[in-house]
Amino acid sequence: MANIRIEKNDLILEADVEDLQVIIDEATKNIDLYKEEIAVIYEKMPKFDYKYFCFYAYSTYRLLENALKFNTDEVGHFRLIAPESFFFAFYGMIAALHTEHNVNNG
Repeated sequence: MANIRIEKNDLILEADVEDLQVIIDEATKNIDLYKEEIAVIYEKMPKFDYKYFCFYAYSTYRLLENALKFNTDEVGHFRLIAPESFFFAFYGMIAALHTEHNVNNG
């Protein structure tokens, strides 16, 4: 499970590829809640070379917050530390969810 800690005024989220299962479970259970967030991540993340994407700049953090059980109310943002493989796998998961939701509901 992801490691979450606060350092100074930063909430640090350390995640690994194994955490993606929890994230995809949350997304598929509540796809209507996250569909707009997924669409924004799908559209914007490649422009940031995946690993430099800022979830807070686009208000696309609810899925991660809910899935990994953290809350940024105290600091207002978080910093995601993860291996490159996490970011690419995360984007692949987002792309699949986006495509499936648009095919099934489009």
